[in-house]
Amino acid sequence: MNDAARQMLRALRGHRSQLAFSRRLGYRGNVVAKWEAGKRFPTLGEFLRAAVRVGVDVPAALERFHAASASAWSAEAPHDIAPWLSAMRGGSSQIALAEQAGLSRQQVGRLLSGRSKGHLPEGLALVDAMTGRLPDLVAELVPIEQVPALARQASVRHALERLAFEHPWSSAAQAWLGARGRVPVGRAAQQLAEGLSLPDALARTLMDALLAAGVAEVVKGYVRPAGPSTVEVRATAEDMTALRRHWASVGADRVARGDGDDLFSFNVFAASRDDLERIRLAQRRFYREVRAIVADSPAEVVVMLTAHTGVLGS
Repeated sequence: MNDAARQMLRALRGHRSQLAFSRRLGYRGNVVAKWEAGKRFPTLGEFLRAAVRVGVDVPAALERFHAASASAWSAEAPHDIAPWLSAMRGGSSQIALAEQAGLSRQQVGRLLSGRSKGHLPEGLALVDAMTGRLPDLVAELVPIEQVPALARQASVRHALERLAFEHPWSSAAQAWLGARGRVPVGRAAQQLAEGLSLPDALARTLMDALLAAGVAEVVKGYVRPAGPSTVEVRATAEDMTALRRHWASVGADRVARGDGDDLFSFNVFAASRDDLERIRLAQRRFYREVRAIVADSPAEVVVMLTAHTGVLGS
């Protein structure tokens, strides 16, 4: 993360000289020169304070990056990032975060408790471990193309985001390829069509899209998974509506066919508005539990799971 941190600091400085930027931040000496040389680093909180000083709307940037935790950071106390990190943490254990971030459990504990402010590379590593979306945060604060250490990752993420919406069946195609491991390049589209019961033309389009997005690659005559298999997508309301409509339609088609192995449940009931919110929270917990199961599950079959809670009338 050291290279990413140095590049972020340089990008934030913009056209200013290192000395002028140091003075802008309230330092007497040329501390920015040491930052950009990697001889020392500011904290993540200091970086956010610096971003505010040069005109970046940091609260809005954090809102776009991770809305659920954004309000836990305040420009009035920019160095206090512990509440913000804790709000992003979710249910991840300190041990898991330490492993993913390449930090010690003690470092993670001190950062989350506020006992340590940490250096910028440590803060960035922890954010990435929590969200898997560090390039998104950086892109909200500085021009991502000026941070080569993360620019490629950001480009791949963007391609994956667009893949999900431009080719709704792509997630199923990725899961199918992950379960198969590898398939002969000459028969990949045909086997995909057979495996997911898709039209041949659609299967060919999907295989081409997976290869173009970098989530599949050809190695020694075989197509195999490559790069990240999943990505937390950011999208417009229109994008999400279209994607939800697609999978709801797939589910409706399967119900109409009466597929024997499918488990389909429904319930219509009356409840208080307070209890409706409890039901929605239970649905979110259920999906988190499913994702935890999937994370440790060997890939053997492709599964679709949908759930819809909505008010029919009042």
